[in-house]
Amino acid sequence: MFEEGKAQMDRIQVPDELEMRLRNALEKAEPKPQPLFFYQRQARQFKIALVLVLALLIGFNYNAIASYGKQLFGYDQVMDGTLRELNELGKGQLIGKSHTFPNGVSLTVDYVMLDENQLLLFYTVKAPAGDVTNALSPFMSLQNLFGESRCISSQGRINEEESEVKYIASFEPPSSLARKLTLNFALNGQGVSTPAEITFALDRNTAMGHTIKKDLNQTIVVDQTELKFQSIVASPTQTVIKGAAQSIFGLAIDTLSGERFRPTDINLRLIANGEAIEVKGRGLSTDMKGITFHTNFDALPASLHELKLELVSFSADHDVNQQYSLNREEKPQVLDMLGQQVEINQIETTHGETLLTLTSEESVVLTKVYLLADGQQIALEETINDDYVKSSDGTIKHQRTLRFLGTGKDLQLDVRRMTYSKNYNKVINIPLD
Repeated sequence: MFEEGKAQMDRIQVPDELEMRLRNALEKAEPKPQPLFFYQRQARQFKIALVLVLALLIGFNYNAIASYGKQLFGYDQVMDGTLRELNELGKGQLIGKSHTFPNGVSLTVDYVMLDENQLLLFYTVKAPAGDVTNALSPFMSLQNLFGESRCISSQGRINEEESEVKYIASFEPPSSLARKLTLNFALNGQGVSTPAEITFALDRNTAMGHTIKKDLNQTIVVDQTELKFQSIVASPTQTVIKGAAQSIFGLAIDTLSGERFRPTDINLRLIANGEAIEVKGRGLSTDMKGITFHTNFDALPASLHELKLELVSFSADHDVNQQYSLNREEKPQVLDMLGQQVEINQIETTHGETLLTLTSEESVVLTKVYLLADGQQIALEETINDDYVKSSDGTIKHQRTLRFLGTGKDLQLDVRRMTYSKNYNKVINIPLD
């Protein structure tokens, strides 16, 4: 529109004699004082023009201004790269609500990010007297009309004066029907906590949803069980893999048969476009669903053309319930424990104690073990001289000494339970369609 108006003005032809006529007329005319309303009209016209210019600027740059207004400042040292990018894009909801206790300690809810996997709560704790990390109880919850969101993890950064901490806490995502949330927290005191709460409205329009959500229905056989990979949910803040190691029925059968095993670690690797995605955390739980597991990874890249899941290794605590006769003359004596080789390097008796030095693979741990001395059961007192030795072929051996308060002529090692890890490196292709 401006360009068309300029083109019309450029096409106007001014007569050559017009300038001379206007100049002569102005020289002959007497100057007249301008009335007050003239200057008021000029000022009013200037204000109107200024408002129009600002309106045009805001109209053309509304998205940029809105995004800048929603950005969160002061959390640069707490946020990872993914959250920093989301913050720069203005993703999330500004809250700005706080509560101050009589002693001056305050908590301010600054910001919220919500997607399919988690709710991230950005909050600031201040303690004018210092020692801010112990000012509040570590237990907090996020309530809504439909239930409670459990706090999964949190991290923060304290200032040099120890008077302020910026925290980012991860909560389970609240019900999709929740519109109002209440943060429950408490002030630490002399054995008595002072409860408080902050309630704020949740703007669902700022929720980021998910980018990938699908069932995997893939199984990998490991050791004494099958790992079932059930689902993947990728959202802007993180990617979560969920699965099951044993059903409640299988758990009950193993308990009754006395051949239990308990997974202790499931090491997974998520590979996107040929690059490993950073692991944010993992966990195992046993409940009425059986034994389930999850691994949290960083967010997936925006441009995704290949996605793979690799089972790197699997660790479990196994029931052994076997006794092994110890030979003082045989050095080293090699014992086979559920397929794992354990070397007995030295048996030393001194001051009525028995010191048993053994070597095994790095992951092998005897989690419940006794010494049978002439038929008498002696509990393990402690483990000493715990060391890891790297061999010439690159493998790492775990050497330690078990100390038992007792001795005898006939010695047996009574192994009830042990933990060990196996490498698998099995890969699952995750379709993207």
